[in-house]
Amino acid sequence: MSLYFIFNRNAVFSIYLTLIGAALLFEICRLKIPAVNKFIYTHFNGVIRTSEKQQLTGIVPYLLGIGLSLYTYATPVASAAVCFLAFGDVAATTIGERFGRTKIGNKSLEGTAAFVAASVLVGLLLPVVGLKVPTGIMIIGAFAAAGIELLPVSLNDNLLIPVLSGAVMEFALQWAR
Repeated sequence: MSLYFIFNRNAVFSIYLTLIGAALLFEICRLKIPAVNKFIYTHFNGVIRTSEKQQLTGIVPYLLGIGLSLYTYATPVASAAVCFLAFGDVAATTIGERFGRTKIGNKSLEGTAAFVAASVLVGLLLPVVGLKVPTGIMIIGAFAAAGIELLPVSLNDNLLIPVLSGAVMEFALQWAR
């Protein structure tokens, strides 16, 4: 994401397209060459989930979600949306897997609360680096991102969280004017 502050929007999108292509090529090689897949799964099993052993991991949708958000939305909104994914989703997984007792589909209330808390916290810190999203809009985006993570859809939430929470914040900003 820091590339966004060094290069222009089109250059960053080109960089992300290149990263997405490289990640997709790597994923295809991993899945088509059993020895590569076994090596990756054996040596990086903490990063690759058991369910991803024979399918694409979340890295391609993660990169695509970040790239589309950075290209589509204003810098503060895109940064908030990407931070919701980076911090909120990790908090939800960490807390949900360890302490999640109250189920919401295949997720947990505890994980969702951690998602919101981490997203709001990181959103409140964005002005420290010069990124100003009005607090109310940022909180709406954080709740939207957490809600998106709960959706039982087949599309990977690594793509959906930044793209849709960014859209919600952009819409809320337009509506507030």
